[in-house]
Amino acid sequence: MNVFSFSRLSLYELCPFRFYQKYVLNLPEPVTKALALGKAVHKAIELRLHGMPEDEAVVTGWIETDCHPEVNRDEIAELVRNAPILKGEAEVHFELPLAIGSDLKLQGYIDLMTEDGFVDWKTNWRLFGPLDTMQIPLYAWAYMQLKGVREATGTLYFLRHNTPVSHRFTSIEAEDARRWAFKLADEIDAKVSCVKLFPDMAKSQFPPRPGTHCQNCPFALECYMKAA
Repeated sequence: MNVFSFSRLSLYELCPFRFYQKYVLNLPEPVTKALALGKAVHKAIELRLHGMPEDEAVVTGWIETDCHPEVNRDEIAELVRNAPILKGEAEVHFELPLAIGSDLKLQGYIDLMTEDGFVDWKTNWRLFGPLDTMQIPLYAWAYMQLKGVREATGTLYFLRHNTPVSHRFTSIEAEDARRWAFKLADEIDAKVSCVKLFPDMAKSQFPPRPGTHCQNCPFALECYMKAA
């Protein structure tokens, strides 16, 4: 395993056991409404930015979720309408080495890249800041690598509240995020290699970590049993 995303790294940091179940054993997880809604809205906004009419974009976004039964097209449309039509490049994929000479890479999708920074669309009810997780600092690092610049404005746009929250990132902040990602990726890579050689070490390398985050985890029961 040598390609990582923010979601993989943050899941490992939160619960190594769930990370192991999902990304090493490749056990399926049910698609929650929140995940399906986010996917639909992101797709619909991307299409709107490319000029597709709203109704068509919303339906296409909903189809992207396999018409998830909990996702309402009216809810998708309301959130899409709150996204400002900005100039830039939508859904930019990146895959960048986390260190010189290392095969460990960070990948992700930047929702919208502009001349001065980037925007990440959020369908969350809860507001939070660009520095509250490592996602936006990491995307700032990726943006700087892609654009060859030393500063970038990262914006969380909360569609439910029609509220943007921005931060101007320096190269120092971006580098701190890169170091965080590289450290975790290197740790994960070593542990996965260890477990491939010695499967019985899975529990010690990826221990269960029960907590409030277990509420929506499909592996919660097994996690609690192994932690006992």
